[in-house]
Amino acid sequence: MKQTNRHKLLKVNLRMKIMSDSYKLIRVNDLCMAVVFLSIFFLSSIQTRAQQFNTDNYLSMPHGTATILLTTGGRNAGMAASFALAPKWEFFAQAFLFWENEKELTPQHFNVLGYAKYMFWVNKENNGGGAAFLGFGKSPGYWEETEFLKSHRNIWTAVPITFPLFNNTISWDIMPGAIFDWSNSESGDPAWGFTYSTRVAVYKIIPKTAIVGEVYGTSGSAYSTPEYKIGLRWEPNNTIVPAITYGRALDGTSGPRLEIGVLIFSPQFLKKPLK
Repeated sequence: MKQTNRHKLLKVNLRMKIMSDSYKLIRVNDLCMAVVFLSIFFLSSIQTRAQQFNTDNYLSMPHGTATILLTTGGRNAGMAASFALAPKWEFFAQAFLFWENEKELTPQHFNVLGYAKYMFWVNKENNGGGAAFLGFGKSPGYWEETEFLKSHRNIWTAVPITFPLFNNTISWDIMPGAIFDWSNSESGDPAWGFTYSTRVAVYKIIPKTAIVGEVYGTSGSAYSTPEYKIGLRWEPNNTIVPAITYGRALDGTSGPRLEIGVLIFSPQFLKKPLK
């Protein structure tokens, strides 16, 4: 029995050593990625535009265009791409790598998302309206100390609605939604959640810049801790937009912390909708 336990302990130590070495290598790669992102942010001669917020607005990009988001921060780094393949429609793909958090005993892991957005309403001034999301996500399984956590799979929906206020000085987004996760709990039972998210962007204080704040979370059996983000989003034109944000969890845990991001908009590459 002692020999068997010693053998199990050696296997666990070897596994942790491999994970530690892999983590160090990935962190080195991440440092290189961060340098690239910062170089884009500070050295590019192109006028710019970006965001890394949880809340979205009503707007779908013009048909035949694409956007790319690059972001890195204290909790994760990732990229997302969207393609407006039909009028009022956008199709998205995202991948995010989450860093190890020793204080909260969270190992390094990643998740992927795919979803679609349809803009169903726009007001006469074209500064407010509504849209709907439908998407799926997957977070592959990973080791946490000596326990293997099963992969997470979910399907979700959300409805962003935008209200312009005070002669376009404030833009207010609300985004209620729902999520169904069928690998959320330890027992493997499916879990439901109501997602909530709201964001306020204030203009006309800093030239060509929005002061942005948001709160978001999930209630129900698929509960996630509410978090907030505040930051600045520079909007000199419609080509590229940089943003810098800081966020924490409302219960005092670390949350997203400092993040930088850049959102790049492509020229129109499709003239007619795909059949």
